[in-house]
Amino acid sequence: MKRKKCFFGLKVDRQVDGDRMNGGAMAKVLAEGGQAAAISACMQCGTCSGGCTNIDRMDVSPRKLILMLQRGDWESVLKSNTLWLCSSCYICTSRCPRGVRPSDVIEAAKAIAISEGIENDATRFHEIFVELVQKRGILFEPELMQKYGGLKAMVDQAPLGIQLALKGKLSPLPASVKNPDQFHDALEKRKRTRTHNPDLS
Repeated sequence: MKRKKCFFGLKVDRQVDGDRMNGGAMAKVLAEGGQAAAISACMQCGTCSGGCTNIDRMDVSPRKLILMLQRGDWESVLKSNTLWLCSSCYICTSRCPRGVRPSDVIEAAKAIAISEGIENDATRFHEIFVELVQKRGILFEPELMQKYGGLKAMVDQAPLGIQLALKGKLSPLPASVKNPDQFHDALEKRKRTRTHNPDLS
């Protein structure tokens, strides 16, 4: 049976350099939440990296991260600081000519890294962030600052916080979602989904 090819003549199960793709890492990312991503369609044009606003701080460019996933180099993906420096601005996703959706791929890889026990300042921040959002449905920034950086961080950021509060950009008191029961039901539904689908755990 003749292999299906991409429009530019490359076999769809191979990378641009001819190496056969490893489906394991890609399947893991797709199962975690990157279902809309077309990782295998990446042609390594570098458009994502060219538009990335944080690339000067990353040890691996978004383009190379996708390449590592195609090759199944999961350990290198987990060690990369790119996962934690992505600001999810979606510039890369909006510009990608192949529909790869690098932002979704990075978010999914980040979630997998946390579930696999990767620990650093970024994972700690994300865990606190999620915990506080689950608490009342809306983030209360002063509480996040206190839990993540302690009293010193709150004192250091107090001048900025006051300015934001005076401009109506920061509430001095915690708020909550309009329908907390509906919000918590949605969280429980997501937990049950992950429990019954090992690929998402």
